[in-house]
Amino acid sequence: MKLLLIGPLPPPIHGISKSNELLYKSLKLKHEIDFLDTSTNRAFEDLERQGKLNHRRIFTSFYQVIKGWGKIFFNKYDVVYITPGQSIYGYLKYTPFMWVAKIRKIPYFIHIHGGFFRTMYNSLSRSSWKRKVVDKSLKRLSGAMVLGPSLKYMFEGLIPDENIFVCENGVEDEIFATKKEIEDKAERYKNDEVIRVVYLSNLMESKGILDLLEAVNILKNEEIKVHLDIAGAIEPAIESEVKKYILELGDIVTYHGVVKGDRKKQLLLENHFFCLPSKHLYGEGQPISILEAMANGCIIITTDHGGIKDIVNEKYGYFVEKQNPKSIVQALSNEGETEMIYSSWIEAKSNYHEVKFVNKLEVILLNSKINRN
Repeated sequence: MKLLLIGPLPPPIHGISKSNELLYKSLKLKHEIDFLDTSTNRAFEDLERQGKLNHRRIFTSFYQVIKGWGKIFFNKYDVVYITPGQSIYGYLKYTPFMWVAKIRKIPYFIHIHGGFFRTMYNSLSRSSWKRKVVDKSLKRLSGAMVLGPSLKYMFEGLIPDENIFVCENGVEDEIFATKKEIEDKAERYKNDEVIRVVYLSNLMESKGILDLLEAVNILKNEEIKVHLDIAGAIEPAIESEVKKYILELGDIVTYHGVVKGDRKKQLLLENHFFCLPSKHLYGEGQPISILEAMANGCIIITTDHGGIKDIVNEKYGYFVEKQNPKSIVQALSNEGETEMIYSSWIEAKSNYHEVKFVNKLEVILLNSKINRN
């Protein structure tokens, strides 16, 4: 199969770019793969600036469109796979690739990594040109993929149900803990008096990092033993506030910067709880950070936001209220059973390994090639 992937690659590191990178590395081992990287900024930005138009972004996007047109016009691809954004301009940016694929009679699929698409679509006036462009792109596509069953509604009534597919994210094999590592972790958990929690994602106000820091501050004031490891790029808009918390909390908090590979795995193994109290404006699809935490036996503390409920349940996790540090405190104060560590790891290993992710997506794309022929 000859396939063109269109979407962002790291840096910066976020869910879509990480997923695309994993997919590209895996598929190129078996298929002929081209990739068009659509990143327009390598630096991590405030949420309110992400997707906003400026001269540099417009020029970069225009160059990418020309490059993408060239690839699609002069190559015989079997299928085009696209991971568009969820803001209106983040989505419209990818429609020129869809038009050309349709002209060339090449099947194209979109994969939405989030839970905001339908909200964006419903906000468009029926008579607006933006709505008409989105409608035309949906009418022509071969299929739309979402990250979990609870997110299928985003395309219901817009395209035929049989063209809506669920394709969950996956975790790289190198991140997964071994059975022995999980057994050792469970043993440490039984004998540790310190509540050990890790936050491993971009440090954004909308991801709940400030709520978590305040929760740790409450525990400190109550003289409860706790330690928080934080890793990820800091959103510029809250950098001073985050650094103030870190300074005031002292050795209770350790900031590790951006981590990858073995260091990421070790942080997840060293901590009992993983906390992502998200309230993200664009919803959540299926945070890879949660799946990576599960792959290392973390007990998950998160919010019922977007598609998170598809991957977290009471066997290994707790749901907390959004924007409520006291709710996080209550969850962290739970004496979770060691069985939750095993359940988290088994769930990830059974359902969210990179092999399952790649194979499932591969089947969807290959079927389009078979149907085309």
